Amino acid sequence: MQRHQRATSFDSDSDTVVSISSSTTSPQSPRRDDEFYCKDVVFQVEDVLFKVPRRPFEQESAFKDTFSLPSPFEEEGLTDDKPIFLGGILEEEFRALLWVMLRPAYGANRVLTTGQWTHVLKLSTMWHFDSIREKAIEELTRLVRGPVQRIGIARKYHISPWIEPALVSLAQADTISVTDLEQLGWDTAAKLFQVRESVVFTNTCACVCNYCTVAHGPTVQAGVPVHHAPGSRPLAVTAATLRRSYDFTQKIREVFGAELN
Repeated sequence: MQRHQRATSFDSDSDTVVSISSSTTSPQSPRRDDEFYCKDVVFQVEDVLFKVPRRPFEQESAFKDTFSLPSPFEEEGLTDDKPIFLGGILEEEFRALLWVMLRPAYGANRVLTTGQWTHVLKLSTMWHFDSIREKAIEELTRLVRGPVQRIGIARKYHISPWIEPALVSLAQADTISVTDLEQLGWDTAAKLFQVRESVVFTNTCACVCNYCTVAHGPTVQAGVPVHHAPGSRPLAVTAATLRRSYDFTQKIREVFGAELN
């Protein structure tokens, strides 16, 4: 079979582009490389079409089994007329996931917000993109500092290492607002107050002894004799300062139990 083709080649010495037009005889059609012949897939999210490389979805995710199914499923996602419809998510959520998934080609210099990283965490958890989920947790660990917000995200997306430290922080807090209690839920709020009230801070003072703090801890740890010695102390020993330094970890484990896992 005789075929006319136009090929573009690079001169290895000068790196110049050379355009060649020739007539060749090919005994067979060229084959597709197993690794570097990429396929695209078309998704529809809400009323928006996304055409993206298929490989990331084939390699790691809940989509892997779907793409391995025989016809007619393999026909879906090939054209705009027959996209794979992703229901129950927002276009902004899917776009945030793609920014992370397709770096550095897309979004290499893009700085995602806390909300966008939360979108990434949501979809990567739902679709089992494990490496992307780990990246989202890493970024949100840096971005989300409030203990109440951390507990909410941790429970929703199964980040158990966040929960206990956040509860300790709330137990040590001077006060907890009504808004925070509502966000935690009243069951958690009741258990948190149980933890906070389990230790009574008494015998606070404003003396000038360097050692008196030893004796002015929680009553459950009382029994340490008072040390009297000269010296100055810049701040008064108050219930609030003692609470902020007290380790509630063990009591939280007793009260919350399996909820921490």
